[in-house]
Amino acid sequence: MKLSLGEIKRILPIAKRRLATKFVCWVQRILSDEKLVKDVFKSGYRKRVLLCHLPEAFAAKELPKHHSNLTECRTAAECFHRLGYRVDCTSRANTAIDYTPYDIIFGINGNAFFGSFVAKQSKEPLRIFYSVGAQTGYNFDVTANRNASFHARHGLWLLESNRYVPGGGMNHYEARLSDAVICLGDSFVVEQFTADDPRPGHYRQLPAFYFPTIKPDEKKDFGKCRNNILWFGSMGLIHKGLDIAIDFALAHKEFTLHICGSSSNEKDFWRYYSPKIKEVDNIIVHGFVDIESEKFAHLLNRCALLLNPSISEGGAVSVLNILGNGALMPIYSRGTGLDLETVGTVVEEVTYDAFEEALMQAAAMPVEELSAKAWAAHRLVQENYTLENYRNNLLRYIKEIIKKSDKYEKNRD
Repeated sequence: MKLSLGEIKRILPIAKRRLATKFVCWVQRILSDEKLVKDVFKSGYRKRVLLCHLPEAFAAKELPKHHSNLTECRTAAECFHRLGYRVDCTSRANTAIDYTPYDIIFGINGNAFFGSFVAKQSKEPLRIFYSVGAQTGYNFDVTANRNASFHARHGLWLLESNRYVPGGGMNHYEARLSDAVICLGDSFVVEQFTADDPRPGHYRQLPAFYFPTIKPDEKKDFGKCRNNILWFGSMGLIHKGLDIAIDFALAHKEFTLHICGSSSNEKDFWRYYSPKIKEVDNIIVHGFVDIESEKFAHLLNRCALLLNPSISEGGAVSVLNILGNGALMPIYSRGTGLDLETVGTVVEEVTYDAFEEALMQAAAMPVEELSAKAWAAHRLVQENYTLENYRNNLLRYIKEIIKKSDKYEKNRD
């Protein structure tokens, strides 16, 4: 079967991604011993848990704040340590693991966690799956819809600018076959799992957290900054709706769009949008912005609206970092995985028309109401989305799961 040049261009990003995944797995298998950190707290406890996550979380005392995943990994380890477990941590891609010593397997999707189902072992461990995103089927559906939506508007496929569930169907099995699942995000995220797997108590909702880094300006002038929009994201620019943000700014020159953290690796996206951005002065690309920097503080004080049209998140920490450190009114999608409806505008469908309508409504809002919403969003995040709350909830869930499991009785002696 011969493929046209257009068909080859369409499938090439997917093929490259799959080859890269296989290569990473091969390297991880060779270096597997280096990817297993044993007894991370040097406890010597008899009961043992294997944490399938990020071993580098234990390489330094001070963890970076550019992403929450390292803190999530170390916090999970701390919870198990408090419960009297020796914690070993391995890379999610490791394919050479002896699961025999472990009472509990805890972790995110990947070869390391999935391997515990197929490996030969003398005892059946308790498996707790930590889901950092939406249910696999839902994620694939909304990804396909966003691809089609962008193509309908622009006549172009930008498949490399989406984010796909690592492991594909493997991720689905991990959630279904584990003894329990802890879902990072809000009730909407959990509902995508329970829609076709309504087992009571199998899924638990764990709100995300933000990093407090700066103090917002209490004298912020919303009259001056009301038409300034902040988009803050990383890889998967179509997935995270940057195209919607740019299209809006191109159509409405009275607004200024500030783009932060966008991935420069997505060449096709920027090949399409860079010429358009260069022709206008109301779209500013800032690149990566450190959330502990003066530039971050300046941007939070300069913008009144936070725009997040993501199709699927496990509680978008980028949104929480902005609202927890500044006062902005969020205009965001349901798929963001955050419950901010009382302090912002939640958009049910991730389409250009839906977000354009929401942004124009915000523009027509009295400045006093806009200011009140922004400060209310700031307080809500500061009070509810803290690392302490995250840690306490995670510890409570782990204790509940262990005590309710039949394997607890079998493996504790």
